[in-house]
Amino acid sequence: PGGFQSQGAGARRGEEGARQGNVRVMSTECSSTTPDITLTLSAPVLWLEVGEEYRVNCTGVQCTISSDLEVGLNQLIEVPVQYPSTARVVGVLFRDQELCDVEPEEEDLSPDPTLEPETTAHPITSSQPPDILDTCAEYKIVETWNNGWKGNLNIPIKKDSSHWRLDAEFSAPVVADFWAGLPEVWSKGKTRVTVLGHDWSAEQAAGTIFRTGFTANHKEGQDVFIKWMKLKVCWKEGGCDTCSIVKEECSALQLTPLSAPSLSVSPHWSGVFTTHVQHCTNDMPPLTLEFSNRVKRLVVGRGRYQADCSSFTCTVTTVKPMKLPQDTLLTVKFKVVFWSQPGKLVGLKYGTENKCHNQ
Repeated sequence: PGGFQSQGAGARRGEEGARQGNVRVMSTECSSTTPDITLTLSAPVLWLEVGEEYRVNCTGVQCTISSDLEVGLNQLIEVPVQYPSTARVVGVLFRDQELCDVEPEEEDLSPDPTLEPETTAHPITSSQPPDILDTCAEYKIVETWNNGWKGNLNIPIKKDSSHWRLDAEFSAPVVADFWAGLPEVWSKGKTRVTVLGHDWSAEQAAGTIFRTGFTANHKEGQDVFIKWMKLKVCWKEGGCDTCSIVKEECSALQLTPLSAPSLSVSPHWSGVFTTHVQHCTNDMPPLTLEFSNRVKRLVVGRGRYQADCSSFTCTVTTVKPMKLPQDTLLTVKFKVVFWSQPGKLVGLKYGTENKCHNQ
């Protein structure tokens, strides 16, 4: 724990334009002398002054502070420093541990490209449209009425199939008819269903699209939808593939829509991820966003962040390490553009923390 706390402008003897601050580190063990503290600055310095009981040696952008003072267990070591205003303290190393609570390096604070997406120099774009045979089944609502809807399923067949299984959960009880399946197996609450393919529908030829669908009826006035739907297809040559046709929408509170998708323009929508940093860190952990439809590109804040997209998933990282002190409010704005229909957010991971817990 610890780092560097700037105190703004100061004055060196006979010179103007100095910065000053305090190096603060916590000793985790006893030592007969103070362990070396290494400061990294944003530019080379010719001088750096420390308190009377300390000495310093600078080479290029690094200055090493040492002392003969004895330190105890859990003792706070505080060293006042002055240095040229042309530099900033951007790193503190103590006992081989880099501390994160330091002055941030200058960042590019030009306008966020989510407000002007076509001006970005290098948008992250998938190289070509996806191969339909490499996708899971496509689900589309083609007709609705007061108490139900009709949905179509287009299932790509990569290899000769032997049988298939469809599992789904609705948000409320329904009465549904799946056209190409054996009699459905329903849960007691009429919300979860399992459908197995008929003999004639189970065997499909490689390279084709198997087209089927269903109708669903519910109590009038209810807002009913499919929470999730999974498909398992098995092949004549052996083996099976399982994929998610519909995933449960991510309800993470950290994501707030900024604009609703419009089918009259390019399929896209924007959002902002925010979170309070729990522990100081030397860089932002990867932010991984998963969508229900394939992503063409994800545009993020210019200068600070970059995105890498593959199929349904985009990972956001920093352009260069960004130190985040504890309690920092981290904000990442983005705009996602889809290949076809706008998708919904179905997965959100911040570092190793899963924010959505999907089925």
